[in-house]
Amino acid sequence: MVGKKMKFNPTHFQPGVWQRITKILSSNRVGSAYLFSGPEGSGKEAIALAFSAALNCQGNEIVCGKCSSCIRFATMQHEHLHVVVPLPRKKTSFDKDTDVLTIIGDDNAALLTDLLQKKGSDPFQKIKLPRAKRILINSIRELRKKLYLKSVDYGYKTVLIFDAHFLSDGDGASANALLKILEEPPKKTTLILVTDHKSMLLSTIQSRCQQIDFPPISQDIVSAYLTERGVGLRESEFYAYLSDGNIHKARFLSERPIADILKIMKDQVEIVVNPNGNDWRTYINNMSRKVRTNPEEFNFELFLLQTWFHQSYRLCQNINAPLAQNGFADALKLFSTSYPHANLTAVNSVIETTMESVNRNFYMPLTLTNMLVDIQHYLKGKA
Repeated sequence: MVGKKMKFNPTHFQPGVWQRITKILSSNRVGSAYLFSGPEGSGKEAIALAFSAALNCQGNEIVCGKCSSCIRFATMQHEHLHVVVPLPRKKTSFDKDTDVLTIIGDDNAALLTDLLQKKGSDPFQKIKLPRAKRILINSIRELRKKLYLKSVDYGYKTVLIFDAHFLSDGDGASANALLKILEEPPKKTTLILVTDHKSMLLSTIQSRCQQIDFPPISQDIVSAYLTERGVGLRESEFYAYLSDGNIHKARFLSERPIADILKIMKDQVEIVVNPNGNDWRTYINNMSRKVRTNPEEFNFELFLLQTWFHQSYRLCQNINAPLAQNGFADALKLFSTSYPHANLTAVNSVIETTMESVNRNFYMPLTLTNMLVDIQHYLKGKA
């Protein structure tokens, strides 16, 4: 379904944020550290890349895209660009001088290189390696060596730390190591920390960064983006609505026909709403397996379940519910009639908690059992 890619321009996605950044650039008062935070899929990493390119652009525009510097940024090969991401550990024990690529192993190193190349051509590409839940202390040690090695002749050395909340994982050694750099930053160096979860960062790190908050991307912009990538207008509007301003989710949804999405949603609702011992056991086993083998699919199916209840709530409040325009009007009305006192806000919270449990390594069969029981409880209108 997806065809050509939109030529990246930050103003398409976060015009308000980009206007603030252009003021920073034009004032020549660039800070040593910034914290980009906001909901998932709000274009934070893409804007961070554009900001980095702008700090080094040698053309006559903010980001000309034509000079040798911009071209090297577009391939993620610029000597001033340093990217730090969460990484898995192939080696469980290593000393402080062990190279990061050695720690993660050859397969992960090859995957990382491939994802970085894709990020250059597609700034919305997520750099995510399997079982990567920590920013390694050795990544920060290597970064420190590179930053203090020599000064730059033009532009700025820029450091992009994606999923920066993973600095705090474990004993927080990586966060403390970065804090030392933030306290004494090298000249002509700008660090940009990017996170969906600002509250997980040390307050001492937050206080040393200029903070820029990102709102969700507007539905119209997401729809226009999908349309330019070759998605039909009707479909792009549907996907944009479901994505709720999350560009990653919109892209993921656009790879699936609407009919398939609605079928998965219908199957999820029927199993969860109708208590049946055998069906629930099968559901719990299947979903627990997906957490291990395909966590993205697990979250996707629970997201669709959540969407159903959200649409039901909108219908009860006489608010436009797009699902009702896609053949679900009768089903939504029947559900509302069957559960007139349902506490749908609490149901939504239960599903959200279950989705978050994946990152907390909870025992999923028990977590899913609790979810099913709690949903039944709240459908009956109990507090």
